[in-house]
Amino acid sequence: MDPAAFIANLAGAVPAFESLLRAVVYVLGVALVIRSLHLAVRRTEFGAQATSSARVVVTFVTGALLLAFPSTVSMLGLTLFGTAGTPGPEAIFAYGSGMLDTLSTGPSRQATGAFMLIIQLVGFIAIARGLLFLNMAASPGGPPSFGPGLTFLIAGALAVNFPTFFGMIASLFV
Repeated sequence: MDPAAFIANLAGAVPAFESLLRAVVYVLGVALVIRSLHLAVRRTEFGAQATSSARVVVTFVTGALLLAFPSTVSMLGLTLFGTAGTPGPEAIFAYGSGMLDTLSTGPSRQATGAFMLIIQLVGFIAIARGLLFLNMAASPGGPPSFGPGLTFLIAGALAVNFPTFFGMIASLFV
């Protein structure tokens, strides 16, 4: 099988995976908001030794960010790149000042666009994973996960906005 055709076929499944990811992220958000309410009630009943107030707040905020996942992704793009929303996969050809001229025609263009879709899907997964790692950082006695959570969050934002990120990197070398 031709590698370009394989990537194009794989990119055809991306919308289904993205819908599944949004559903899973939404359910996780609801679960975390409910968990934060449960922790708040537990803290009220048993006192400060039951759980920390930071854990309650971080769990609630993480749940809210997962519930509003598209807005969270847009906010990260606006914070890091100054652009709201995610660029389309074809936007990579607008950047690079001729660096991608050999890939901008025929099947190469389709394969590159499909590859960008896959990179963006991986970025969505990384952002969700980063938020969950940051939520784990508020748990006492848990593994140290603030650094990995922040790394996943930033790397995911770079992957989701890869055409813009590529344009920034390309402008350094041209």
